[in-house]
Amino acid sequence: MVQEKTDRMKHSITIGTVAVALLAAAEASAQSKYGATPQDSVTCVQNLSLYQEFMKQAGGEKDAYAPWKEVLRVCPASSKGVYQNGVKILTAFIDKEKDAARKAGLIDSLSLVYDLRITNFGEEAFVLGRKGTDLYRYAPERCREAHDILKRSVELGGAKSEAGVLSTYYQTLSCLYGKGEATKDQMLQEYVVVSGNIEASMGDAGLKEDARERYGKARDLVNSLFFKVAECADIGRIVGEMVAAKPDDIAMKGRLLKVLNGKDCTEEKVFRSLAEDVHKADPSSESAYSLGLYLAKQNDMGDALRYMKEAVELCTGCADRMKYLLKAGQVASATGSHSQARSFANQVLQLDARNGEALILIGNAIAAQAASCEAPDSWGAYWLAYDYYQRARSLDAAVADKAGDRMASMSSRFPTQQDAFFYQLTDGKSVTVACGGLGETTTVRTRK
Repeated sequence: MVQEKTDRMKHSITIGTVAVALLAAAEASAQSKYGATPQDSVTCVQNLSLYQEFMKQAGGEKDAYAPWKEVLRVCPASSKGVYQNGVKILTAFIDKEKDAARKAGLIDSLSLVYDLRITNFGEEAFVLGRKGTDLYRYAPERCREAHDILKRSVELGGAKSEAGVLSTYYQTLSCLYGKGEATKDQMLQEYVVVSGNIEASMGDAGLKEDARERYGKARDLVNSLFFKVAECADIGRIVGEMVAAKPDDIAMKGRLLKVLNGKDCTEEKVFRSLAEDVHKADPSSESAYSLGLYLAKQNDMGDALRYMKEAVELCTGCADRMKYLLKAGQVASATGSHSQARSFANQVLQLDARNGEALILIGNAIAAQAASCEAPDSWGAYWLAYDYYQRARSLDAAVADKAGDRMASMSSRFPTQQDAFFYQLTDGKSVTVACGGLGETTTVRTRK
């Protein structure tokens, strides 16, 4: 018991002297790299070596603290690693600390370590990002303070900001919104900034896959927070105000267009003019798709198809190619261009062989073709369409009900056994569909 009490006292003294050590480091920051005197240099090198050895050991943060503190006191500019390891030491203490007041003191000391790192080694945008992220992680109730730190980091770092910094920055804003200290307008304005930086980072061809995954998760989190509070009417109003304030800012308009598309607010008054401005200035798959979607909702299918085709053409290898192909096929189907619809659908299946919507599109195109054929050729089109709907239902649960309805519709058009027998056709027989030169094989089915 005596030894346990002694250990607790030592631990208490260790943590209690963190702030003192950091203040000493701040005063010493103007000295030379290894201290002000030859003796300081000896002390610095000895303690650097000692604390680094302890840090190599599992759970060595407690033993590393004393020599680490001495390095801060004597030679705070000796190594960036002093601050990187200082974060590890202090976060280990914070994770174990149960007393709220002492934990708050440790969190303040952690923030001071980050400040001293900036003083001695710069990298303000990066270090402020880590500082704000850790502050929100350990003291989420201090989201105002964390928000201000992260806002400065993002302003300095832009698209080079880490994924976690961008998502945490938006989390702090969401926290403030929940407290009534931020508005929907701010939520949208900062969403445009944050999502724009995320997209810019993800657009870097040299980005490593694990980093790309982190930015993807950050994007999903930011989207979920934004979409919880923003309604289309709010977004449309705020977007209109932002465009009116900066009518020539095409880059901003492009980001705002992504917001409207992401929330499916394409019916807002500002949408068409915004999409046309963006597309005229810099034609892209995104802007073409936006206009096509808008016109489709206005039932202007001819022009909608033109823009959807352009979206596909401009998206040779982009992440949304499958979405554009599918929507182009659906618009083509609505215009009666069934061969085009089938072509787009087949391209979707090359990317995702289990895509039920594409299979239904093909089924629809084949069923529509039956109208141009006489029996028994028209029956073959119905049987073949049924096959595609059946595949869609079995492969893609998301379209199971829709596919089932289409199967029932086809079944109602099957011939009776008597009619089929007249053409030497019996249930289960394999036939090649001649209608419209389809040339695919299907199975005879009769209406029961």
